[in-house]
Amino acid sequence: MLNKDHSPSPRGFAEVVRSLFAEPDLRATLQRMVDLAVTTVPGCDYAGVSLVESRTSLQTPVCTHDIVRRSDALQLELGEGPSLDSMNKGTYVYLPDLTSSTRWPRYAAEAAKLPIGSLLSFRLFTARETLGVLILYAARPQSFGEDAHEVGVIYSAQAASALAANRHIANLSRALDTRETIGQAQGILMERHHMTADQAWERLREASQKLNVKLAELAEKIALTGEDPTSPVD
Repeated sequence: MLNKDHSPSPRGFAEVVRSLFAEPDLRATLQRMVDLAVTTVPGCDYAGVSLVESRTSLQTPVCTHDIVRRSDALQLELGEGPSLDSMNKGTYVYLPDLTSSTRWPRYAAEAAKLPIGSLLSFRLFTARETLGVLILYAARPQSFGEDAHEVGVIYSAQAASALAANRHIANLSRALDTRETIGQAQGILMERHHMTADQAWERLREASQKLNVKLAELAEKIALTGEDPTSPVD
């Protein structure tokens, strides 16, 4: 997969990209993403992906080493660091030597004890949204050369595409499941109250508003229990 200068060959990089899109679920995609980052980006010792929860908060569901989680915890505790900057400023962040850096002084001082010598951080984004951050760490300073920057930019773009595709598929699957559940609830109401499909749908909608419950949750309760919470209470 690697050529003589330790960068991925075109064929090797193509294999990496294909494998990112081959995983069956979100967590598997993320884990594959960080595992491949370590073997694909020259100089990388450990990697992690953080997903956006808010403009000031990230969740780190997967990583290759506990050092990554500890680094992310430091950033959230101190309110500064590479992942937060990548998420909010929309660029990749490079820190060649934490021990001599004046950037994020509190984070750098603590992160250097982990040990982390240098890091690269890339925003994972599409044209519509920021999905998260891919962060790469090296145990020693000055570990990321020019080739690591170039490979990291391309790799993070492909990783963002894989992440967006996986989320889209998951959303479609949830939508299909919800549609099927609502159809089951409609069928129960149609049989019980001798009504049409349109009448059952309207009854579900009105009950959802009156009970202040999401329509999908109401339909799931009816489909699972056979109870009819849409019936008017006298």
